[in-house]
Amino acid sequence: MSNLAGLNLDPNVKESTGEFVVLPAGKYKAVITADELKDNKSETGKILVLNLQIIEGQYSQTVIVDHVNITNTSEKAQAIGQGILKRICNICNVAYPPQDTSGLYGKPMIIDLKVEEFTSNTTGKTLQSNKVRSYAPVTKDAVQQQQSQQQQTSAPAAW
Repeated sequence: MSNLAGLNLDPNVKESTGEFVVLPAGKYKAVITADELKDNKSETGKILVLNLQIIEGQYSQTVIVDHVNITNTSEKAQAIGQGILKRICNICNVAYPPQDTSGLYGKPMIIDLKVEEFTSNTTGKTLQSNKVRSYAPVTKDAVQQQQSQQQQTSAPAAW
């Protein structure tokens, strides 16, 4: 028997099946459901971590996480990250720069996902994950393209 007392377990944590799903590359209708501003790995800048929930199609309810540089010692990385945030703000009709992220929640947008391979630092195995390639407003053409693509995709990779 393990003693879990004193571990400060979060009573509000969301239940999880523990399954990790990689979606096929393509465009998905999604909304921002949560975010967190964190230090980057080197603690020299800030990253906005966005939870993007797919809201239509066979992958509805799946959550994708995107990391957006907000401040960084690399001017190029910072400019790209802030440009992404500005794009999201424009899609969500929120003035840039925003004072907080509350106005970004629940506003539909199209996210274009790609599949990236990486080597696990714990097992050494080659794994896959999703990365957001771009953000776009929901338009009639984007929705039709998304629906057509979803009819052609196969089941997601799971491990």
